[in-house]
Amino acid sequence: MTKRTRTALLVSAVVVALILAALLLLPRRKPSAFAPEQLSHGDETGGRIAEFIKVKIFFITETSPAMSPVYREIEVPEIREELYRKFVSLLLAGGEGRIVPVPSGAQLRSLHYLVGKEMLILDFNELLAASFPGGTTAEMEFIYFMVDNICYNFREIKKVKFLIGGNESKTLAGHVDLEKPFFPDFSWLKDE
Repeated sequence: MTKRTRTALLVSAVVVALILAALLLLPRRKPSAFAPEQLSHGDETGGRIAEFIKVKIFFITETSPAMSPVYREIEVPEIREELYRKFVSLLLAGGEGRIVPVPSGAQLRSLHYLVGKEMLILDFNELLAASFPGGTTAEMEFIYFMVDNICYNFREIKKVKFLIGGNESKTLAGHVDLEKPFFPDFSWLKDE
């Protein structure tokens, strides 16, 4: 093999390695941009116009490993954190044919939005950890069910942190570290 051939092979190998590295380091494809649609409805009791937003909620189904979307409307309250609370209530309520990866009895105690950190803190009662079924997959489904839905619908929220009983918890069921906030991973979502 000549020196010229070796140089060409080396350059080709470096180029292929750089392309593979770039493909691995590029962020995963996000679902198409979505902004909750602002709606208005008249109130029959006094002519007051109530503001609603249309949100896109992704649920796990029996037929798909990815979460599939449904649309819901939420009345917009005066306090922004109350809107987040209503949204989380819709997530936890589920619906017919929808799987909610949250143990029964687990409830949201409180939530707080930290504007400077662009982070929503969700505080669940102790039943979340006490009755969690276990397994890494179950923990990841719960985490990304909550995080992806919230960050997808509310662009001001970039990450979500979980508390249990008002305290930081090391894990839900012994597998995934809950001490840090979670950023969305939209690969769990199946866009229409």
